[in-house]
Amino acid sequence: MKKKVFWALFTLCLSILTIFSLFYSGDLSVPELLQKVKEASPEWLIPAAICTLGFIFFEGLSLVLILRTLGYPAKKRRGFLYSSADIYFSSITPSATGGQPASAFFMRKDGVSGAAITVSLILNLTMYTLAIITLGLFSIIFFPGIFLDFALPCKIMILIGVAMMSLLTAFFILLLKKQAILLKICNVIVSIIERLNFKKAAERFRRGIDSTLEKYRECVETLGDKKAIFVKTYLLNILQRASQILVTVFCYYAMHGNIPNGLKIFAIQTYVVIGSNFIPIPGAVGISEFLMYFGYESLIGGEASCSLAILSRGISFYTCSAISIFTVILGFILLRQKKNKKENL
Repeated sequence: MKKKVFWALFTLCLSILTIFSLFYSGDLSVPELLQKVKEASPEWLIPAAICTLGFIFFEGLSLVLILRTLGYPAKKRRGFLYSSADIYFSSITPSATGGQPASAFFMRKDGVSGAAITVSLILNLTMYTLAIITLGLFSIIFFPGIFLDFALPCKIMILIGVAMMSLLTAFFILLLKKQAILLKICNVIVSIIERLNFKKAAERFRRGIDSTLEKYRECVETLGDKKAIFVKTYLLNILQRASQILVTVFCYYAMHGNIPNGLKIFAIQTYVVIGSNFIPIPGAVGISEFLMYFGYESLIGGEASCSLAILSRGISFYTCSAISIFTVILGFILLRQKKNKKENL
């Protein structure tokens, strides 16, 4: 909990410094930003807000479909909670390391086995990464010039992002197909626990490895027999990533941008997502904003780039995080009420 509080405060401070830096660049002042927001077209801000909800909803729906395929009667509203937990804790922890454990916590409370949780999260994460790569290929094929317009440091970050995502995708696929790799990882964890002198905990963990891996293998085989689930989760993750990117497109339109530039904005934002995705900073705060600034500067100018970066991140990241933490808190409250009700029976 102390670590979560620390990273939440760190993310807040970094966000404030980032916004201050954008203003300090001299391209935009606070009154000018407020005036631009005031003049923004609400008919475009509404779909931007809907896309933010879509970013949460589509991930939750993907997890629900996987769990249902594995035989668990998961509900869509619970999927929204799983996704909210993942998104919020990913946004306040380095390299999004807190997202999956938080999502797994609520799944476990709903009676999902550890093996099913692991398979569900790995499969969804695989499709999530493939979705980003797919959108990146779209941008490279149709808008290669946009990539070339980025500054050299930005190009390097984007290329590192592509390489890291490709490696992670291959690793996740191996985890699903080769359980021996997962066994080796578990043995390494046991070894580390033993070296820390937690021998009883290490022994309990070792005893549970074989049965858990057997259940894991059964879950993978169940999914393997139903190929349609791979296509469905892939398409849902495409929709999730597209929803997040479209927030920026609609914010650009809200600020009276040219309609024909919409696809270029989509491509630039895709590069931004790729370049910032593996930076070990909570929520890629600071990195995303400056990639956006340099990406949009040549297309719409420095002042407009600052405004677009602040407005779209305000909706796609900060508003999304606020919705997610509200959902998580509500989920905790309902769990506590359910526990108290059982104790009183």
